[in-house]
Amino acid sequence: MSRRLSILGITATAALLLLGMTACTTATPSAGPPSSASSQGSSNEAGVDGQVAAFKTAASAAGYVVQDGLPVKTNLNDLYCKGAMWAPLYPNPNSPYVSAMLPPVPGQADSVASNGSFRLRADEAVVVIGATPPPMAYFSFNFHMLRGSLSAEVGPPILWIPVADPVSSLSLKKTGSTPFNQPFAVVATGNQQTLGNVHQMLSTAGLGSMTNDQVISPSLFKLGLDKGSDEFIFAMRAAVPDNRDEFNSYMDALRTNVRILRVRPKSSGDDQVPPVLAADPLPVPQQRVAGTGTSELDLNPTLQVLRQRIVDKYPGYKTTDIRAGNWFDEPYPGLQNNMVTDLPKHDGVAGATTDAAYLASDNFTLPKGAFLVAYGAHHRATGKATYSSVSVYADANLGAGLVTVQSPDLQGSARDYINDQPNADKFYSWTFTRSSNPAEHTTQLPTANFCADSGRPVDLNTLRVGYRAYAEPATQTHPAKSELLYDRLLMFTPK
Repeated sequence: MSRRLSILGITATAALLLLGMTACTTATPSAGPPSSASSQGSSNEAGVDGQVAAFKTAASAAGYVVQDGLPVKTNLNDLYCKGAMWAPLYPNPNSPYVSAMLPPVPGQADSVASNGSFRLRADEAVVVIGATPPPMAYFSFNFHMLRGSLSAEVGPPILWIPVADPVSSLSLKKTGSTPFNQPFAVVATGNQQTLGNVHQMLSTAGLGSMTNDQVISPSLFKLGLDKGSDEFIFAMRAAVPDNRDEFNSYMDALRTNVRILRVRPKSSGDDQVPPVLAADPLPVPQQRVAGTGTSELDLNPTLQVLRQRIVDKYPGYKTTDIRAGNWFDEPYPGLQNNMVTDLPKHDGVAGATTDAAYLASDNFTLPKGAFLVAYGAHHRATGKATYSSVSVYADANLGAGLVTVQSPDLQGSARDYINDQPNADKFYSWTFTRSSNPAEHTTQLPTANFCADSGRPVDLNTLRVGYRAYAEPATQTHPAKSELLYDRLLMFTPK
């Protein structure tokens, strides 16, 4: 048990503490906890700790058990280097992830699943209570199903999909005008009665108007604590903070700012594996619809001008166009068709979110002396995304994240080539090279294996470029790919 927990940066001592932090009740489940209007104000004033304490009191009164989990900062590149994962699986290097460690249910034989994943009893819920991050371009909370293992000892294939649209900075239920630095709650469950009861508990704790749902519908997923049931992963994403120091402080105090709770109706004996409540399945949640009917395609003439200007700047080089295509499959179709991730054969779904449109090049080799220029529509500037990014990955078998450039830095970069065009700021251009380059907007690619200290291999000669466009403001979900002007890539090789 301690080995699995230490994979995500938790010591064996912390693991033992985690498994012992269980708040039990003696009552039987009722229709719901008693409401308390007077408690709402006081719990909000007390902050996250006060809200969690009020929630646990309400849960105990309703006959529910609450176990404490831990939020964990997660770096997929580092987990690969430490031998914990078989591949990093295309992380977004500039956007940190948070996962969760949950203790097992007493009596659960299969208490250890994959790295950071857990199983969920049919009448259980996972409740996240906390304060949202400080101002930034985008954040989200999401639960994913993981079928298979991330462990380097087991390896691919995996099927890794979000169970529903994420709760994001665009869609978060809130009381004020901003989603940042605000109290919130997220409930993940597949049982209607549990969902209703937990809502009442959260209302008693002062979080009723700030409660967001992540439905894990039994129509699509196998809930249970046996080895044949599905595993789930909690994920928090955060991108492009307004103030990096302020965000770092938030992450440093993560276990104060975000609390993860395992909640279920109390059983009568030591074995709490069988459900207490009758089956009451929640339906598959309604998904947000992508697309507005407004596209970037009218910008294509300027895109062609931009390409030609870039080519003209390097007359001593051979030019190769590297096109972008679909990167990850959509989650629900991916689930139905078992679109597993088994690099380099297939990208599958691989933890992708419904909030982003993903495009990527094929794998290619970057010859000695060659460099890359990524260019295209700046999706945030056109209004099609909350933020966008360009990432370079290494090794066809790993998808190891090397570098990422995000929309604030991309803004205005195309003026290096098309300053005379009236819509120049709706484009970007960025150079990636292993050597010096006179271009102003340039990122150096690493030339040494970042896993060298651990001895794990990374093929830096095989590259791939990925493009993300996150959450169109008008729809609060991924932009429709049919409305995007696809990102492009040029490789320049010495003649």
